[in-house]
Amino acid sequence: MRPDYEQTVMRYKDMVYRIAFVQCPSDADDVFQETFLRLLTCTKEFDSEEHLKAWLIRVTVNCCKLRRRSAKSGKRAEFTEDIAASGIDEDCGSDSAAVMAAVLALPEKYRPAVMLRYYDDMSCKEIAAALGLNEATVRTRLMRARERLREALKEVWNDEQ
Repeated sequence: MRPDYEQTVMRYKDMVYRIAFVQCPSDADDVFQETFLRLLTCTKEFDSEEHLKAWLIRVTVNCCKLRRRSAKSGKRAEFTEDIAASGIDEDCGSDSAAVMAAVLALPEKYRPAVMLRYYDDMSCKEIAAALGLNEATVRTRLMRARERLREALKEVWNDEQ
């Protein structure tokens, strides 16, 4: 199955951008473009829509890894809270902004699993396949991420009351 490029971009653009943003916020736009450029030049035949989605996730994660690797060898701007805050929609409610800020504050290894589970509604099995991890590892990362989010958001929400 050869996917229709424009339909695929429209269907998966939010997912790809979210993954890119949590993995490498300063390069999210570049990773987004690189991912869809690779799809455009890809000669691979996809078995199903799920196969295409998993491929896009894997390519996005790999592009982010490449960016981080190249960032270590050159001088690049550091990720700061100001950059993280600028990526949060101003239109979102304060609760949504607080949750996104807390997700962005998680250690890097937890972010993709959280985004895929709660923003893209993927199962642990699908996340494991997409990220190349064991299913148990995904469940553990989600559990630890939820614990950290609970603590971070408890402080934020208690301050508001």
